[in-house]
Amino acid sequence: MRINYSKSSLDYNQKKLLQRTIFKNPFIPVKPYNRQLYAIASRSKRKLLGGSAWSGKSMLGAILALQHFEVPNYRCLIVRRTYDDVIATGGIVEYINEWTQAFPYIEWNQSKRVFINHKNNAKIFYSYMLHEKDKNKFKSRAYHKIIVDEASELFEICLRFLNRSLRPTAGLTKFPLALYYISNPSEGEGSQYLNDKFVKGEFPFFEMNLWHNPYVKDERESYLENLKELSPADYQYQIGNWDYERKSGDVFDYDLIWDHSISKQEYDELLTEWDVVNKVLSWDIANTEKPRADYTAYSKSTIFKEKIAVINGQDSFKKNPGKLEKSMKRVMDQNDDHVNWIEKQPAMAGKQLTKYWTVEFEEYNTKFIPVYKNKSIRAGRVVPKINQEKILFVKNKWLKTFIKQAVKFPSEKLISNDESTHDDRVDSVSLLVEGLYPSIPITKLRKRKRSEI
Repeated sequence: MRINYSKSSLDYNQKKLLQRTIFKNPFIPVKPYNRQLYAIASRSKRKLLGGSAWSGKSMLGAILALQHFEVPNYRCLIVRRTYDDVIATGGIVEYINEWTQAFPYIEWNQSKRVFINHKNNAKIFYSYMLHEKDKNKFKSRAYHKIIVDEASELFEICLRFLNRSLRPTAGLTKFPLALYYISNPSEGEGSQYLNDKFVKGEFPFFEMNLWHNPYVKDERESYLENLKELSPADYQYQIGNWDYERKSGDVFDYDLIWDHSISKQEYDELLTEWDVVNKVLSWDIANTEKPRADYTAYSKSTIFKEKIAVINGQDSFKKNPGKLEKSMKRVMDQNDDHVNWIEKQPAMAGKQLTKYWTVEFEEYNTKFIPVYKNKSIRAGRVVPKINQEKILFVKNKWLKTFIKQAVKFPSEKLISNDESTHDDRVDSVSLLVEGLYPSIPITKLRKRKRSEI
């Protein structure tokens, strides 16, 4: 339910709360703008905040986390999809660290992923929920306030599960509990849940976009110009359009690909003038040859310095297990100077399949690339790389087949003998981009200097 700001007002107690917990809060050096104040003062237990990129969502998340940091035994949790995301530059955790550095009694314990107020035992935890199983980390935990940043990127089951951790603690039994989902729309699974429950549902949605944010007024136009490099779908998500529904052809267009294609002669010149750092076959595998089944497709690429990839060939085929591996090995043998990138499969069945392929292609220099589950998100990440001329195509017969498939992506209807209605060649290109520019980095425990107490 979108909040109608023109018909909203803050009562005396809400203004008093803001005065005490925000404006006089020593840990919060910034003043929220009007729409943010309404979201902060809301008495609703669950709410969605945000809309477009650059609307001040991360700063608002830090304000909400620190709002009650002076309350003894207060417990807050900040969650994002990956650990690297939650500690990223410009994120909520970085704001909290920056704003609390001047207070010697505030400890940032990075090994335990928590900020501790040693005057009153208040704590702000941060964590991640990349996979469905990650919800189990919070089974027996209790928090007074939960802040889910970029919530649309999380699984719906994880978003729902966090409600069970929203409850009082022994040290602070009376406290206004609150769960904040902070997000712009996306292709992520959580986006539909947020749209159904908040934007169009019973729970409040506090919409705030970059044109509402007075602190970015001077840079607004240049930022909107930057967003034009995105695919049509990603542009709609980044400007906060929760009503947008992706249509066939909203990711790629003919001119985008053709304008970033080079001739065979130009490609040969690059081979003599630029340093080649790698050669890659990126595979999208389907192990069946049923009429409506997907294809096994691969893209053949040369990687030059600065991670510029020139795709100089593609092919696809349908094979049943056994014949499939033989056909793949034949291609690998013909391109024995290439490494082979294959999508790392999720879940237990995926692990078994990855293990099988590891053994099957042991002698073929194979690497398994972790990818984001949603294919549309992966394809959307290809578009900026094409615009930045990090991905180029060599003009040939295969390119016409790829363009036919790309301009229909995501295809609304599969046709048995029409490869252009499938997405396998597109997937092989998006896998290449994931391998070069990972969106799911391998998370490692970082060793950081412990704050002085």
